[in-house]
Amino acid sequence: MEEYTKLLSSVSHFKNLRPTDLVRIINSGQLKRYKKNNYIYIKANPSAGMYVLFSGKVHLCNYNCDGQSQIFSTIEPVTMFNEVTAIDGGTNPATAIAVKDCLTWNISFEAFENLVIKYPDPVVGLAMMRVLAGRTRELINLCGDLTFRTVVSRCAKLILELSHNGANSIDRHEFPLADLSALLATAPESVSRSLSWLDKQGLIKTDRNLISVVNIDELIEIVSIESS
Repeated sequence: MEEYTKLLSSVSHFKNLRPTDLVRIINSGQLKRYKKNNYIYIKANPSAGMYVLFSGKVHLCNYNCDGQSQIFSTIEPVTMFNEVTAIDGGTNPATAIAVKDCLTWNISFEAFENLVIKYPDPVVGLAMMRVLAGRTRELINLCGDLTFRTVVSRCAKLILELSHNGANSIDRHEFPLADLSALLATAPESVSRSLSWLDKQGLIKTDRNLISVVNIDELIEIVSIESS
Protein backbone atom coordinates (compact mmCIF):
# COMPACT_ATOMS: atom_id res chain seq x y z
CA MET A 1 0.00 0.00 0.00
CA GLU A 2 2.82 2.42 0.86
CA GLU A 3 4.33 1.96 -2.61
CA TYR A 4 1.07 2.88 -4.36
CA THR A 5 0.44 5.75 -1.96
CA LYS A 6 3.79 7.22 -3.01
CA LEU A 7 2.94 6.72 -6.67
CA LEU A 8 -0.44 8.40 -6.35
CA SER A 9 1.12 11.28 -4.42
CA SER A 10 3.45 11.87 -7.40
CA VAL A 11 0.43 12.91 -9.50
CA SER A 12 0.88 16.68 -9.48
CA HIS A 13 -2.72 17.37 -8.46
CA PHE A 14 -2.52 15.01 -5.45
CA LYS A 15 0.83 16.11 -4.03
CA ASN A 16 -0.73 18.13 -1.22
CA LEU A 17 -3.08 15.42 0.02
CA ARG A 18 -2.41 13.80 3.39
CA PRO A 19 -1.28 10.13 3.47
CA THR A 20 -4.58 9.15 5.08
CA ASP A 21 -6.47 10.81 2.19
CA LEU A 22 -4.36 8.94 -0.36
CA VAL A 23 -4.97 5.60 1.39
CA ARG A 24 -8.74 6.07 1.39
CA ILE A 25 -8.67 7.04 -2.29
CA ILE A 26 -6.61 3.97 -3.23
CA ASN A 27 -8.88 1.68 -1.21
CA SER A 28 -11.88 3.03 -3.14
CA GLY A 29 -10.46 1.69 -6.42
CA GLN A 30 -8.43 -1.25 -7.65
CA LEU A 31 -5.13 -2.02 -9.33
CA LYS A 32 -5.34 -3.35 -12.89
CA ARG A 33 -2.64 -4.63 -15.26
CA TYR A 34 -2.81 -4.59 -19.06
CA LYS A 35 -0.52 -6.29 -21.55
CA LYS A 36 0.99 -4.37 -24.46
CA ASN A 37 -1.46 -3.71 -27.34
CA ASN A 38 -4.51 -4.58 -25.22
CA TYR A 39 -7.50 -2.27 -24.95
CA ILE A 40 -8.01 -0.66 -21.55
CA TYR A 41 -11.43 0.64 -22.53
CA ILE A 42 -13.30 1.44 -25.74
CA LYS A 43 -14.97 4.62 -26.89
CA ALA A 44 -18.76 4.83 -26.38
CA ASN A 45 -18.78 1.85 -24.00
CA PRO A 46 -20.24 2.42 -20.51
CA SER A 47 -18.09 4.44 -18.13
CA ALA A 48 -14.81 2.72 -17.31
CA GLY A 49 -14.15 5.25 -14.57
CA MET A 50 -10.97 7.18 -13.88
CA TYR A 51 -7.50 5.67 -14.23
CA VAL A 52 -4.06 6.59 -12.96
CA LEU A 53 -1.14 5.14 -14.92
CA PHE A 54 1.59 3.92 -12.56
CA SER A 55 3.82 2.29 -15.18
CA GLY A 56 3.79 1.72 -18.94
CA LYS A 57 2.41 3.94 -21.70
CA VAL A 58 -1.13 4.56 -23.00
CA HIS A 59 -2.52 6.09 -26.17
CA LEU A 60 -5.91 7.80 -26.09
CA CYS A 61 -7.33 7.67 -29.60
CA ASN A 62 -10.34 7.77 -31.88
CA TYR A 63 -11.06 5.81 -35.06
CA ASN A 64 -12.85 6.86 -38.23
CA CYS A 65 -15.11 4.64 -40.32
CA ASP A 66 -12.10 3.45 -42.37
CA GLY A 67 -10.29 2.28 -39.26
CA GLN A 68 -7.71 5.08 -39.34
CA SER A 69 -6.74 6.14 -35.82
CA GLN A 70 -6.04 9.57 -34.36
CA ILE A 71 -3.93 9.65 -31.21
CA PHE A 72 -4.85 12.84 -29.39
CA SER A 73 -3.02 12.16 -26.14
CA THR A 74 -0.13 10.00 -24.93
CA ILE A 75 -0.26 9.13 -21.24
CA GLU A 76 3.00 8.58 -19.34
CA PRO A 77 3.40 7.68 -15.64
CA VAL A 78 2.18 8.99 -13.27
CA THR A 79 -0.91 10.59 -14.85
CA MET A 80 -4.68 10.28 -14.49
CA PHE A 81 -6.92 9.77 -17.53
CA ASN A 82 -10.59 9.16 -18.42
CA GLU A 83 -11.40 11.37 -15.44
CA VAL A 84 -14.47 12.84 -17.15
CA THR A 85 -16.39 9.54 -16.81
CA ALA A 86 -15.75 9.51 -13.07
CA ILE A 87 -17.50 12.86 -12.90
CA ASP A 88 -20.49 12.49 -15.21
CA GLY A 89 -20.84 8.70 -15.41
CA GLY A 90 -21.16 8.94 -19.18
CA THR A 91 -19.69 6.72 -21.86
CA ASN A 92 -15.95 6.66 -22.54
CA PRO A 93 -15.04 9.63 -24.79
CA ALA A 94 -12.13 7.80 -26.42
CA THR A 95 -10.39 4.43 -26.73
CA ALA A 96 -7.38 3.70 -24.52
CA ILE A 97 -4.70 1.25 -25.69
CA ALA A 98 -1.73 -0.03 -23.69
CA VAL A 99 1.35 0.78 -25.79
CA LYS A 100 3.53 -1.01 -23.23
CA ASP A 101 2.67 -3.36 -20.36
CA CYS A 102 0.77 -1.15 -17.91
CA LEU A 103 -0.02 -1.01 -14.22
CA THR A 104 -2.99 1.24 -13.47
CA TRP A 105 -5.25 2.22 -10.61
CA ASN A 106 -8.93 2.49 -11.51
CA ILE A 107 -11.96 3.90 -9.71
CA SER A 108 -15.51 3.54 -11.04
CA PHE A 109 -18.04 6.34 -11.33
CA GLU A 110 -20.09 4.91 -8.45
CA ALA A 111 -17.07 4.47 -6.17
CA PHE A 112 -15.80 7.97 -6.94
CA GLU A 113 -19.23 9.45 -6.28
CA ASN A 114 -19.42 7.64 -2.93
CA LEU A 115 -15.92 8.83 -2.08
CA VAL A 116 -16.82 12.45 -2.74
CA ILE A 117 -20.06 12.17 -0.75
CA LYS A 118 -18.36 10.49 2.19
CA TYR A 119 -15.30 12.76 2.14
CA PRO A 120 -16.40 16.13 0.70
CA ASP A 121 -12.81 17.34 0.44
CA PRO A 122 -12.50 20.27 -2.02
CA VAL A 123 -8.86 19.35 -2.74
CA VAL A 124 -9.91 16.29 -4.76
CA GLY A 125 -12.57 18.23 -6.67
CA LEU A 126 -10.14 21.04 -7.47
CA ALA A 127 -7.58 18.49 -8.65
CA MET A 128 -10.12 16.99 -11.06
CA MET A 129 -11.09 20.42 -12.36
CA ARG A 130 -7.45 21.27 -13.09
CA VAL A 131 -6.97 18.01 -14.98
CA LEU A 132 -10.09 18.65 -17.06
CA ALA A 133 -8.93 22.20 -17.74
CA GLY A 134 -5.59 20.85 -18.96
CA ARG A 135 -7.29 18.32 -21.24
CA THR A 136 -9.50 21.10 -22.67
CA ARG A 137 -6.45 23.23 -23.45
CA GLU A 138 -4.80 20.26 -25.20
CA LEU A 139 -7.89 19.70 -27.37
CA ILE A 140 -8.16 23.40 -28.24
CA ASN A 141 -4.52 23.44 -29.34
CA LEU A 142 -5.04 20.23 -31.33
CA CYS A 143 -8.08 21.67 -33.11
CA GLY A 144 -6.08 24.80 -33.95
CA ASP A 145 -3.22 22.76 -35.39
CA LEU A 146 -5.55 20.62 -37.51
CA THR A 147 -7.38 23.69 -38.81
CA PHE A 148 -4.56 26.11 -39.52
CA ARG A 149 -1.30 24.17 -39.86
CA THR A 150 -0.04 22.25 -42.89
CA VAL A 151 1.07 18.65 -42.42
CA VAL A 152 4.71 19.75 -42.73
CA SER A 153 4.29 22.29 -39.94
CA ARG A 154 2.47 19.79 -37.71
CA CYS A 155 5.18 17.23 -38.42
CA ALA A 156 7.90 19.75 -37.51
CA LYS A 157 6.08 20.62 -34.29
CA LEU A 158 5.70 16.95 -33.35
CA ILE A 159 9.40 16.31 -34.00
CA LEU A 160 10.31 19.19 -31.69
CA GLU A 161 8.03 17.80 -28.97
CA LEU A 162 9.19 14.17 -29.24
CA SER A 163 12.88 15.14 -29.44
CA HIS A 164 12.61 17.62 -26.55
CA ASN A 165 13.55 20.52 -28.85
CA GLY A 166 16.23 18.54 -30.65
CA ALA A 167 18.02 17.30 -27.53
CA ASN A 168 17.29 13.62 -28.28
CA SER A 169 16.86 11.50 -31.37
CA ILE A 170 13.43 9.91 -31.92
CA ASP A 171 13.42 6.12 -31.91
CA ARG A 172 11.40 5.04 -34.94
CA HIS A 173 10.72 1.66 -33.36
CA GLU A 174 9.01 3.41 -30.45
CA PHE A 175 7.29 5.88 -32.80
CA PRO A 176 6.62 3.99 -36.08
CA LEU A 177 5.07 5.73 -39.06
CA ALA A 178 1.60 4.50 -38.12
CA ASP A 179 1.85 6.15 -34.70
CA LEU A 180 3.25 9.39 -36.13
CA SER A 181 0.40 9.58 -38.63
CA ALA A 182 -2.13 8.90 -35.85
CA LEU A 183 -0.59 11.65 -33.70
CA LEU A 184 -0.81 14.03 -36.66
CA ALA A 185 -4.29 12.89 -37.74
CA THR A 186 -3.26 12.31 -41.33
CA ALA A 187 -2.33 9.48 -43.69
CA PRO A 188 1.05 7.71 -43.33
CA GLU A 189 1.93 8.76 -46.89
CA SER A 190 1.58 12.43 -45.96
CA VAL A 191 3.85 12.01 -42.94
CA SER A 192 6.41 10.12 -45.02
CA ARG A 193 6.47 12.95 -47.60
CA SER A 194 6.80 15.57 -44.85
CA LEU A 195 9.71 13.74 -43.23
CA SER A 196 11.39 13.36 -46.61
CA TRP A 197 10.95 17.09 -47.37
CA LEU A 198 12.35 18.14 -43.98
CA ASP A 199 15.29 15.79 -44.52
CA LYS A 200 16.04 17.18 -47.99
CA GLN A 201 15.93 20.71 -46.59
CA GLY A 202 18.61 19.73 -44.08
CA LEU A 203 16.40 20.31 -41.04
CA ILE A 204 16.33 16.70 -39.86
CA LYS A 205 18.12 13.44 -40.56
CA THR A 206 16.02 10.31 -40.97
CA ASP A 207 16.82 6.65 -41.43
CA ARG A 208 15.09 3.39 -40.54
CA ASN A 209 16.00 3.69 -36.87
CA LEU A 210 16.11 7.36 -35.88
CA ILE A 211 14.85 10.86 -36.61
CA SER A 212 17.37 13.50 -35.52
CA VAL A 213 17.11 17.28 -35.57
CA VAL A 214 19.91 18.87 -37.59
CA ASN A 215 18.84 22.52 -37.86
CA ILE A 216 16.83 23.41 -34.76
CA ASP A 217 16.48 27.12 -35.61
CA GLU A 218 14.89 26.60 -39.03
CA LEU A 219 12.67 23.83 -37.68
CA ILE A 220 11.39 26.18 -34.98
CA GLU A 221 10.90 28.89 -37.61
CA ILE A 222 8.61 26.64 -39.67
CA VAL A 223 6.49 25.99 -36.58
CA SER A 224 6.50 29.64 -35.50
CA ILE A 225 5.53 31.07 -38.89
CA GLU A 226 2.34 29.00 -39.12
CA SER A 227 1.44 29.55 -35.46
CA SER A 228 1.33 33.30 -36.16
